[in-house]
Amino acid sequence: MVDMLYAITLVPTVLLSTLRSDDDGFDKMNYKYTVALLILFSTITATKQFDDDRIECWSRANYIKPYVDYTNQICYISSTYYIDRNKTIPTNIQDR
Repeated sequence: MVDMLYAITLVPTVLLSTLRSDDDGFDKMNYKYTVALLILFSTITATKQFDDDRIECWSRANYIKPYVDYTNQICYISSTYYIDRNKTIPTNIQDR
């Protein structure tokens, strides 16, 4: 835990540091802003993966919200297939 806090305190030092004087603007952009952008984009991607709206599966109209949430979680972890919203779902299981 202490190592993590130490690493977090180093982030402003690395991003705002002016210790190197032999770098031009492109080098500074490479090691400062690129790392910050990669961290930002990876955080956005990780939060989207753990968001509740990962996938929306078909569920019955009379399901209450916990049932719908459970159905969506099961659809996310099991093998699913895509059906266009404009098409009807086949009644024959073999056609599905």
